Amino acid sequence: MKYLITLFAIFAFSCTHKVEKKVAEFTYPPEWEPHESVWIDFPDETNWGGGALPPDYPARIEIIKNLINYVPVNVITKSKQTRGILDSMLLEAKINRENINIFQHPDVVGASIRDYGPILLTNGETYQMADFEFNVEGAVYGDSTFLKRAKIDNILADSLGYAVKPIDLNSEGGGFITSSNVLLLFEDYAKTRNPDLSMVEIEKRFLEALNMEKLIWVKEPMLLDKNWHKIEHTYGQGGNYHMDAYLRFVNDSTILIPTINTAIKDKTPLLKADYEASLANLKRLKQETNIDGKKFKIVEIPYPDVSLYQYQFPFVSGDEEYFVQSQLGDTITYVPIMGYSNFLITNGAVLVSEYWKPGLPESEKANDEKIKAILQDYFPNREIIGIKNALMLNWFGGGIHCQTMQVPKVY
Repeated sequence: MKYLITLFAIFAFSCTHKVEKKVAEFTYPPEWEPHESVWIDFPDETNWGGGALPPDYPARIEIIKNLINYVPVNVITKSKQTRGILDSMLLEAKINRENINIFQHPDVVGASIRDYGPILLTNGETYQMADFEFNVEGAVYGDSTFLKRAKIDNILADSLGYAVKPIDLNSEGGGFITSSNVLLLFEDYAKTRNPDLSMVEIEKRFLEALNMEKLIWVKEPMLLDKNWHKIEHTYGQGGNYHMDAYLRFVNDSTILIPTINTAIKDKTPLLKADYEASLANLKRLKQETNIDGKKFKIVEIPYPDVSLYQYQFPFVSGDEEYFVQSQLGDTITYVPIMGYSNFLITNGAVLVSEYWKPGLPESEKANDEKIKAILQDYFPNREIIGIKNALMLNWFGGGIHCQTMQVPKVY
């Protein structure tokens, strides 16, 4: 049994360091600002591992189909063969190609364009790409094939005419979340990617890279997003605590945080551990202040019952390479990195995961409806769209936000 193991890194909570923001300087706009377009990748099918997990092409097609009603979509893919699959799926789904631009590059390996695609700063008139270093999300055994992804943002910058701002720091786009002024990061995320730098220096470089005024460190990592071995005999892919799988700004003063219902917290060791972590983070977040000294509004959002979606199988001979923390005969639990935080805000719409299907408890349907209602409250003039195939993305360690990257609008 083989799995595509995409390594990322880990994270945590504290705060404060300020940088004066200057007028007309390049900065990283919050996601709710207008977009020129949105990127999505369509990886080569040979990148996927074997076993019971299906390729996630239908989820990507669903995202494209919904996005083009609101914003132009740039699709990047690897080969002519995969481009042919993409073309046929777009045709089958009866998707209008007028609002779609397709790019092809041989180094599109794996997925998650948010992590290796262009991270664009703007001064309102033009772009500057924040060119972070890329070390395969801090992976200790990331190979040269995955390292090739580090070049893609530069290749796109060259072809699209973006100025480049070199950043002497390892990071991916999904690792941080920002408002207009504030940056959220897990401590362990930063440490694992930049082990030779002090936390003070990492903070300084992040604030300068994105032209933010304050950084809030989150201390308690969520095991669901830990890559591969999570706890006991539980495994699955993940971003190693990418912030876009956890905390999200919906405006400059409001942060969404997923919390696990007490009714399900004891169903698995993973749920129990993440329940405790979220409680600790929630308590600390309520004490954090914005750049004006006022406390943030912290809104709790639902958390799906991951135990309903996981699958289990016996650890048999031949799998030793993958399940080194377990022994032959153990029952392996494989989980998707699912959740509602991995949503995309764009022009006129918010795309969010939708999980309930017939046969699942009504409580899961209630979770789907609750998150859509919360998002509608904060984005009353945008359509809240549930992506019904989002779970396909979660099996491979990502989600809607991971597989997309916005291009800010300039005037």
